[in-house]
Amino acid sequence: MTATLDHQDDLDAELDRPRRRRTRLLWLTLGVIGVAGAGGAYWYTTQDDGGRPADAATGPAATAEVVRDTIAATETWSGTLGHGDALGIPAAQGTLTRVAAADTEVTRGTELFRLDERPVTALLGVIPMYRDLGPGDEGIDVEQLEANLAALGYTGFTADDEYTDNTAEAVEEWQEDIGADETGTVGRSDVVFLPEGGRVGTVHAAVGSTVTPGSPVLEVTGTDQVATLEVDVADRDLLAVGTAVTVVLPGGAEAAGTVTAATVVEAPPAGGGAAGEEEAASAEDAVVEVEVTLADPVDPALVGSPVDVVRPVDERADVLVVPVTALLAMSGGGYGLEVVAGDGTTSVVPVELGLFADGRVEVTGDGIAEGDVVGVAGR
Repeated sequence: MTATLDHQDDLDAELDRPRRRRTRLLWLTLGVIGVAGAGGAYWYTTQDDGGRPADAATGPAATAEVVRDTIAATETWSGTLGHGDALGIPAAQGTLTRVAAADTEVTRGTELFRLDERPVTALLGVIPMYRDLGPGDEGIDVEQLEANLAALGYTGFTADDEYTDNTAEAVEEWQEDIGADETGTVGRSDVVFLPEGGRVGTVHAAVGSTVTPGSPVLEVTGTDQVATLEVDVADRDLLAVGTAVTVVLPGGAEAAGTVTAATVVEAPPAGGGAAGEEEAASAEDAVVEVEVTLADPVDPALVGSPVDVVRPVDERADVLVVPVTALLAMSGGGYGLEVVAGDGTTSVVPVELGLFADGRVEVTGDGIAEGDVVGVAGR
């Protein structure tokens, strides 16, 4: 019973944590068994002799068959279905005259919005647009801009780190095509460099709104559907990048997924003392932020819904399995099964317990074989 109590203590600790839910089927089942053995519903009678036959008239009304099967235990975490981290796109000063709708695909050259009818365009690159660019400028940001112009089909310049007059001519041609003033220069707020394409997520401002510098207009997210969740640091090995999992959707449908990101996040420090000093957060308060990318898209209406992420943690193949409700707590310790003979008489046979999963348990013991009929609780 010591092991059972230890498992129950761990389960209680998990239930006390509101920020996330973890379900260990093995622990939960052991907790149920402990309660059954101690509380003693009338079917769970103790037996002094595991092999002494009982009166046929007192046999179980509900029975189940001992089967040979594969049993697998899983662990479950709660998450939310979305599109991963969102990148906010801020504005400069002006009136919002056009804005891309939510779910618009964002690629190289996509117009995100317009301020005072001046287009703000998405380009691809890792260097943010941190300055105005024009003839005579040099640097990796110039090379990044020219590489985008070349990818969009503009020619007549060399895609290097020098902004030349030829570059300016290509920029003028591009500006003409997108309906911008043909200046030959690119203002800091004219383009937004994104590491990769995506989709428009939340739109924060409506057409006609007056926006101030730095205020968010819209968000860009990835195109993949992603389940995001927080787990204990102790579980990070179970959800390492590359791990295959199952995502259970609202209604019970399942989707295959793969862990694509797992980042340890430090908890914020506790409140400071009289001198303003703050205590360092305990390592136990750290969590792992996990992203699971779905292999195939599901109904977009489910985005924002709670989901469960399930991973197998143990498996036993070709073993004897019975329902957990077939277990009897014996007076001398341990558990047994009430085996029903062909003539209706019963005897309690001691068994050793193995893996628990989905309301079933692996059992071994002398006198227990595939096809045996055993009593179960429920009458």
